[in-house]
Amino acid sequence: MSTGLVDNWLNIDTFGPIYPFVGSEGFLAVLGIAFWIIWHVWQMKKEKAEFEKDIENIQKMGGPGKVLEDEGRRELEDQIGQ
Repeated sequence: MSTGLVDNWLNIDTFGPIYPFVGSEGFLAVLGIAFWIIWHVWQMKKEKAEFEKDIENIQKMGGPGKVLEDEGRRELEDQIGQ
């Protein structure tokens, strides 16, 4: 019974690599690095849009000071209500 290209394991030093996709390591490395860079660029754009939306919402609510005051008031009311 054969499980691959090798039928006899006695002369293991006579054959080369036996794993799949031999010779494609460089291409797969470049592909992986390209995917990694593209993902980072996409992630940065997505986070920037999300942060800009958050900043816009904070400005609509009266600015950072007002938001912090409201948050502190709600926290205090939660503690008192318990």
